[in-house]
Amino acid sequence: MMNNEIRVLIVEDNPDDAELIVLQLELSGYTVIWERVENRIEMSTALDRQSWDMILADYSLPQFNALDALSVMQEKKLDLPFIIVSGSIGEEIAVAAMRAGAHDYLLKNSLSRLVPAAEREWREAQVRKERKQALQDIQLLAFYDELTGLPNRTLFLQELQICIDKCKEEVSLFGVVFVDIDRYRSVKYGFGHIKGNQFLIKVAQRLAGWMQPSDRLARVGEDAFGLLLNNMLNSNELSQKVEQIHQILRLPFQVDKSLIYSSVSIGVVDSTMAYNQAEEFLRAADTATYNAKKQVGNTVFFNSQMQTEELERLRLEVDLQQAIQQQHLHLNYQPIVCLNTNKLMGFEALVRWQHQERGWVSPGQFIPLAEQTGLIIPLGEWVLTEVCRQMKLWEQELVNVWPLSVAVNLSGVQLTQPNLVSFIENLCHNNCSNMIYFKLEVTESVLMKNGELAIETLRKLRNKGIQICIDDFGTGYSSLAYLHLLPIDTVKIDRSFVNQMTVDARNLDIVETIIALAHRLDLNVVAEGVESQAQQDILRNLHCEYGQGYFFARPLHPQTIITWIANWELRKELGNIEKKVDWHN
Repeated sequence: MMNNEIRVLIVEDNPDDAELIVLQLELSGYTVIWERVENRIEMSTALDRQSWDMILADYSLPQFNALDALSVMQEKKLDLPFIIVSGSIGEEIAVAAMRAGAHDYLLKNSLSRLVPAAEREWREAQVRKERKQALQDIQLLAFYDELTGLPNRTLFLQELQICIDKCKEEVSLFGVVFVDIDRYRSVKYGFGHIKGNQFLIKVAQRLAGWMQPSDRLARVGEDAFGLLLNNMLNSNELSQKVEQIHQILRLPFQVDKSLIYSSVSIGVVDSTMAYNQAEEFLRAADTATYNAKKQVGNTVFFNSQMQTEELERLRLEVDLQQAIQQQHLHLNYQPIVCLNTNKLMGFEALVRWQHQERGWVSPGQFIPLAEQTGLIIPLGEWVLTEVCRQMKLWEQELVNVWPLSVAVNLSGVQLTQPNLVSFIENLCHNNCSNMIYFKLEVTESVLMKNGELAIETLRKLRNKGIQICIDDFGTGYSSLAYLHLLPIDTVKIDRSFVNQMTVDARNLDIVETIIALAHRLDLNVVAEGVESQAQQDILRNLHCEYGQGYFFARPLHPQTIITWIANWELRKELGNIEKKVDWHN
């Protein structure tokens, strides 16, 4: 009701009684819009024609009664105040009417009760309406994605479970498809969060427009969609549909005035896997997607071998989490040497994991796992803290060889953390000195993938006085064009070029180009993977400042470094470093 206006549907065969009811409401200050009906057809038509605030019904009419009127309202799923106004009604009938859903009853000779009863029921109806809306809102939040309006992961799993149970009785083929948007993070940070969200909505709309009525679509992750494709004739049809998904999403998306292109990686599992739980199907599709993303824009169908590999990966994840918590990891340090003087300039800190059962676990195995699972955050914090602890010790032990630097690798995930700059700043403030200072290394691929966000974080760190090095340089040629825009001090040439310098002229040309470009930009250069005197000589002639590799030393345990330094200084004096020496204990 608004401005004391009330819309009343009166079920009454006596026009005078209806007028009395309206008059009673008007005497209380209400403007009454009303209609009188006498039978089921008239009432049904009136309810369809417009909305009403309440229904007042005589109990007994020649061809109709209040219980019939109540059933008409309930059939239309309306929740309106329903009050019986009758000339006479027995207690037994009144109780039955209330049980059927009537809200109140009163006698026609007691219409003074009408307005208080009506107002009370209006308030009750409003409370019920608000409660119903709240429940709907809760259901919406619980089962639907707020951005796209699609079902969320929870509802998708419920619908998938229904499909699984149904297929046990009626054998049919269905497929669960996991669609992951490649480079979505680059889109989001490159075009901004608003356009990133609009892009996701466009993807959802395009998928929804392509699907059949029997299929199901949901948003199951930040940049991932799940599809349940029903009624497949065979696996070939499923493959064809997946290819269609690639085709429709390969076309550009118009977002405001921008065109956004992005391929997708797709993982597929079909019902022949015979899982009993929806979560198993979705996890299998997600696992297949993980394998598909190794080659962007690819499709992978799940198989049992992937399940074995995924189980092994999960076990390794648990072991890694425990190793981080219990500090079972350790750091080795690989020397970095001046190529002209063979003077020790510093170290690169490298994390190592000696598993109690598995033995030595390669960083190439557990570092990517840490990045995928988010464990890289606590692992990275431990590495940074441990390096600073070691630096404090070296200030007392390495007096004769400082100043030195210690370089620590940062992952792309770490660069997205909002507290990274303050965390590193506090560590440096409490631990670093002018004798041993901190450097940070970021791979070229990390800069390429994370763009402006990574660059801005590195700029803040560099403004704090921390030197920045770009690692594995040369593996992503597109970065050569904007090398001058990066907030860096040092370029590290990837070992793949250094190793092949003496056998492939093209690699030698690449190394020479990188060194010349870096020097033109006032950057110094470290060559990785130096393994021979010949390589050192070439790099020295190209005016590369520093070298790192097995020719000088393998990564060393902290306890062996003092011994290695003593031996290295002695060999420098003797000038006998022409052959490769392995000083690893």
